Amino acid sequence: MPPNPDQVAGRPEPGAPSLPPSSVESAPGGRPGGRQLTGPHGSGPAQPEGDATRNPADGSTGGRYLRSWWPRARASMRTTPARVWALTLLCVLTIATLYGSATVTLNQARDGLTVLGRDAGPQAMATTELYLALADMDAGVADVLLMGTDHDLGSGREAALERYDGSRAQANAALLQAASLTEGDTVEELNVQAVLDGMGVYDQKVSEARLLNDEAQAAPGEVDPDALEAYREATQLMHTELLPKAFNLGLDSSAIVRANHEEGQATVALGLVWVGVVGVATVAALIGLQLYLRVRFRRRFNAPLLAATAGTVVLTLGVIMALNSSGAHQSDAKDEGLDAAMALARAGAIATDMQADQSRYLADGDYADNYQQVYLERAQQVLFRPASTLTDYYEAIGEIPGAYPNLPGSDGADPDDPGTLGYLGQSAQDSLLPGQEGALAEVLTAYAALQEEDQLMREAAEEEDLAAAIDIRMGVAHAEDGLFPAYTEALGGLIERHQEEFTAGIERGDAALSPWTWGLPVGALVLLALVVVGVRPRLAEYR
Repeated sequence: MPPNPDQVAGRPEPGAPSLPPSSVESAPGGRPGGRQLTGPHGSGPAQPEGDATRNPADGSTGGRYLRSWWPRARASMRTTPARVWALTLLCVLTIATLYGSATVTLNQARDGLTVLGRDAGPQAMATTELYLALADMDAGVADVLLMGTDHDLGSGREAALERYDGSRAQANAALLQAASLTEGDTVEELNVQAVLDGMGVYDQKVSEARLLNDEAQAAPGEVDPDALEAYREATQLMHTELLPKAFNLGLDSSAIVRANHEEGQATVALGLVWVGVVGVATVAALIGLQLYLRVRFRRRFNAPLLAATAGTVVLTLGVIMALNSSGAHQSDAKDEGLDAAMALARAGAIATDMQADQSRYLADGDYADNYQQVYLERAQQVLFRPASTLTDYYEAIGEIPGAYPNLPGSDGADPDDPGTLGYLGQSAQDSLLPGQEGALAEVLTAYAALQEEDQLMREAAEEEDLAAAIDIRMGVAHAEDGLFPAYTEALGGLIERHQEEFTAGIERGDAALSPWTWGLPVGALVLLALVVVGVRPRLAEYR
């Protein structure tokens, strides 16, 4: 049966019971065609079930938002652009971290080279020269007193006085260097000040000794008793206060250099680990991005990302190799350059004091035996061979030049022979640079010649031929053709070669790092640019 038009139009069928108007109209707050819903006891319109109004102060909405953040974040990462962005940001972050760790480590390596090459290293060498200057001052005064009224002995009185003044100026300069190195160390600063004050007292006493000896018109080798007493006080001050403190300053300076070097090397080694780890992480991030793009976009290779990966490997390995190379050059500069030069400088300083012992041996007969024993002890520090007397020592040292480069006792055949030790012994040979074998042989030959002359001088003194003994002593010290200047010249040449090696090692270390001053930031920027170039076309496909 076809539908009734009235029903279609929404009108009641004819004959159907009519509804009250209130039942057709929508009641306020109610549903269309229904009665108004009231709350309990007629308190007002009732809310439909399940449609309650939320209290704005209720924190449950924020809590539900926070609880739903992670699922929504995970859902957002399911899209390809979001994953590409995340991997790209990871690559950028690792590249930036690689740049930062490499920059910090390179700067630490540069600081280590600067401290060793321009600050602590030269200052430590200067403190070693302080001992030499002080010993030379005392030797010069002893020679002046020994000359007496004969001012033309050896190089002459004026040359000896000029030598004293020059050594004093050198000592003052070395003290200034030592003061800058020990700044902040209260104990060492006090030692420096004590040496400076002691030099003033020493200068006064030796001036008094010279004046008294000149006034007495003392003959060569016959020092005035009052002058001799004043000199004894001066040389005692030198050997009980000034020289020990100067020697300790040199040792402490060496310790400071060693501590700074080891600390710097340890810091750089830790930085190397960080650079390597971050470099591997960067390569892994770039490979991960490359693989994702390959799988998702079905492209075999992404050339910019491949270039960025290769560039990261090159950058990381380059920085590591530069740091290793610089560290090796720095260690060589310290061990083969600075340490060797300082050891040889100490050999020169002690040998200088041995020359003063010779003059004191002739000038002060009351303490001649004491000065002779001290001479032997100092000689053993310079070049050691098993010997209990000077006669045995002369014989043992005389064998060394002929046996060189095979130093006596170095083969270990005799268990009672410790070998040839001291500053000019096995350690000096071990620290030789290529081509320096002849230079050390020259030094050893000159030192052996000094011992021969010392033996002749003492034999003349024992025969009471004081004039001959003084002539030998002054001949050894003669500035132009004396054996001692020949020894110091040969030793100075060897020291200079080690100092040149020290300077060259520092320069090589700087040269290994210098390309990375600009190479590192430029390389990092290139890597970032390659990542952007490699990713941008893929992201553009989703616009």
